[in-house]
Amino acid sequence: MMTIVRQAHKWIALILGIQLTLWMLSGLGMAILPHSKVAGDHRMAERAAPAPLLKAATGQIGLPATVDGAEVQQVRLRNLDGRVIFDTVTSDGSVLSDAVTGAPIIVDEGLATRIALTDYAGPGDVVNVQYMLETTLEVRDHLAPAWRIDFDDPERTTIYVSGRNGQILERRNHYWRAFDIFWMLHIMDYQNRASFNHPLIITAALIVLWLGLSGIALWFDSFRRSDFNLVGKWRGRGKVFPLSLTDSEGSAIKMASARPMQSLFAAMDEQGYPLPSTCGGGGTCGLCRVQIGTALPILPADRRQIPESELASGYRLACQHRVEAPLVVTLPHGLLDAKNLVGTIAATNFITPDMYELRISLPEPLDFRAGSYIQVKVQPFRWDIDQSNLPNAVKTRWEASGTAKAVGTDETVYRTYSLANAPGELGNDIILSIRLALAKPDAPGASAGIGSTYLGSLVAGDTIELRGPFGDFHVDSEASEKVFIGGGAGIGPIRSMIVDQLATNGRTSRMSLWYGARTQEHIVYKDDFEKLASAHPNFSWHVALSEVPETDDWPGARGLIHDLVRDQYLASHPDIERCSFYICGPPQMLKAVLSLLKSLGVNDSRIMFDDFGN
Repeated sequence: MMTIVRQAHKWIALILGIQLTLWMLSGLGMAILPHSKVAGDHRMAERAAPAPLLKAATGQIGLPATVDGAEVQQVRLRNLDGRVIFDTVTSDGSVLSDAVTGAPIIVDEGLATRIALTDYAGPGDVVNVQYMLETTLEVRDHLAPAWRIDFDDPERTTIYVSGRNGQILERRNHYWRAFDIFWMLHIMDYQNRASFNHPLIITAALIVLWLGLSGIALWFDSFRRSDFNLVGKWRGRGKVFPLSLTDSEGSAIKMASARPMQSLFAAMDEQGYPLPSTCGGGGTCGLCRVQIGTALPILPADRRQIPESELASGYRLACQHRVEAPLVVTLPHGLLDAKNLVGTIAATNFITPDMYELRISLPEPLDFRAGSYIQVKVQPFRWDIDQSNLPNAVKTRWEASGTAKAVGTDETVYRTYSLANAPGELGNDIILSIRLALAKPDAPGASAGIGSTYLGSLVAGDTIELRGPFGDFHVDSEASEKVFIGGGAGIGPIRSMIVDQLATNGRTSRMSLWYGARTQEHIVYKDDFEKLASAHPNFSWHVALSEVPETDDWPGARGLIHDLVRDQYLASHPDIERCSFYICGPPQMLKAVLSLLKSLGVNDSRIMFDDFGN
């Protein structure tokens, strides 16, 4: 029930937020507009001295009880167009007559124009005179007929003169018309712009009330009773809850413990099974995802970092959930048996302008599954680009990006990177493909990525501490066709999988790679994939460049990789249900590809993805 309330609260608040913005902006607009100009007072001429009414009226003898059969309700003596008139109000309207001669007066075009000119004090001339048998929004509070007299001043002043009695009905201009739009948006009467109690604004007010009440309910829902049980927490400070730890493939089961109200992330680290993380438990990286059951609530950070299908299976962020009872925790494959390793830097080689390949030698071959990642310990360090051994082209790009020259950290942090080599491919060596995280155009002066800078500063012979391998991103050997989709540094684990499937295991099932890069110089492992395609007829690879200049001689596809794989492959695929998909790349690419596969009806069980290191 609360899930429904939460969803309704979010979307209704989003929709109503548009109206709240309109209320604020329209109120601001009405406050800014000068009231005298909105009313048209600044274009109103000073009144001339009226003709003496009593003296002028002495020529009139007697007043009729009826006019054209209509009962006289009121007779008013007033000035009009420089003369004194009788304005006889009947049940059928007004009848005007000269107060001296008794001659009837008709408000025709000439009289209406003279009345408007007498009332107007501005630089404009009359450009249009129109007789209106029906009222418009500009004279919505008055009865027809009326004369509309338009002036060509900068404010497009319009004066409305009653066709019944010659009185000025309204003075309108651009100030008033802007004010009227603001008024319409403010009171939500989009038709007549007159009712402040319009059903729409009443409905909006009720929705705001509901949002407030549901917000209070959701606020209480975000807490649990134990959060307020301070006495109970103090009494239970010496207790421990058992944790049953199991591998995602059931290959290892171990027991651990946690203190009450301790975060699962902290408990795992304390028990010697640190979970991968780049945010330190802030709930923003999503790397500490574990399966702990559907009984635990789904918190906002869980929803932001974990797909719906995995949430439904009980996956949660360990850093966001506190231990309040015994738990069975399913961890990423390999984490329970992960080893602490010490490697030696063998070589660092830039393979694109912003990505380098780090080759690390280990004491013995690493036993891992293609697609796995490893955790790197980043020691406290200080580094400056001016004293670095980076290639000149990389230094130039660094400085052009506006990235701060100095980088460092005073505390030990951990970063995770996927293995780019296949198992057994390089003997005791492993390869990490690392993108140098420079400042984005909208954040000049920002620091470069701590992990990528630290590893890039190491030279041959330096030692490095590692932990792993682990991860659930792997190839389903039973699938009849495998489709790999990658971008950026996400090519690392995909290369590992493809080399493992073709060169190591000799798979003959159909395989294809769809890789997105920015320019030709950003294409990674081109030689490797061309050799694999030549040696294995069942494998093909395709590249789309998203930022290649029009003048570039690139003969291949241009655009985003998810568009290419959709248009040139999946849209016409005869049996997409028999494919399994493996995706790794930048968050936007990953999101676009997952959305594409969902729209094509691909089952979640046939989609494996990983965004570590991007």
